[in-house]
Amino acid sequence: MTMMKNAFSLAAMPGRLALGALAAASLFLGSAGSALATPTLLVDRGLPTANLNSPAGSPRSNTAVNAGAPREFAGDDFQLGNSLLGWNVSKISTWVVGGATDSFLGDLYRSLSFYIGDADGDGLQRLAFSNLSSGSDATPGSGSGPSISATRVAYVDGSTFDSPEGPRALYRVDFDNLGLHFASNTLVQFGIDLDGGRGTFAHASNAALSGLPQPGADDRYRLFKLSDSIPGTADFTGFACTGQDAGCVGGAFTSDVNVQVFGNAVPEPGTVALSGIALLALAGSRRRAGRGARGSSRSSLM
Repeated sequence: MTMMKNAFSLAAMPGRLALGALAAASLFLGSAGSALATPTLLVDRGLPTANLNSPAGSPRSNTAVNAGAPREFAGDDFQLGNSLLGWNVSKISTWVVGGATDSFLGDLYRSLSFYIGDADGDGLQRLAFSNLSSGSDATPGSGSGPSISATRVAYVDGSTFDSPEGPRALYRVDFDNLGLHFASNTLVQFGIDLDGGRGTFAHASNAALSGLPQPGADDRYRLFKLSDSIPGTADFTGFACTGQDAGCVGGAFTSDVNVQVFGNAVPEPGTVALSGIALLALAGSRRRAGRGARGSSRSSLM
């Protein structure tokens, strides 16, 4: 209340009017600030830059992980940091390995679905969906909700993913306009389900060999299975790793799915209130300055 009284005196406004203006300014700044703030990179576990496509027997950072069973897909998790009011997440990017470089995503798969959820919650929810068409990489989406785009990309050295069968197309899949909110320090699990072919080959890399920091890497990825009873959901079935035993301990080929997360920390009430007070004070000083200028003008005319 002391802060509000100071705001009233700074703005030189009647009590009720100032109270209404302060409340409106605070609400506006809280919602508009969250909605209009430019998203920042919250988690950067991007593509590796070193030890790419190394020959057999040499340390290799990049790999592709696959659940290996119908109605199952590979994914992973990321953790958001400490923020009093949590985090707004607007965009998530991850990568998948497709077919031969002269093929299209729609040649191999019928549809693409993105699943996400709190790792401490009840599985994952499907957040975005898109049908795919033969002869195209296009992801038109479902017509509403988050946007989906699949873009062919290359590693920093210009190469694409190399497999025993030859070069494979590498895609960055962006899910934008997500409108997600997570509490402070939430561990979030996610995955892409590509329906058709042999299922999703999620791009992953070994943290120690990647050449860049890999925040949240724990040398294992997650496996999920589509629910038989609740459409649009998937269940976590366990951890896995590449070329290792069930414990996923040690070895050069342990890996994590690459992901980038964009968003903002939710602004704290004190920050919003102080911003509102500053705006009110500025408005009040401008009004007083305006009255003074008009008074001087009238005096000069008389």
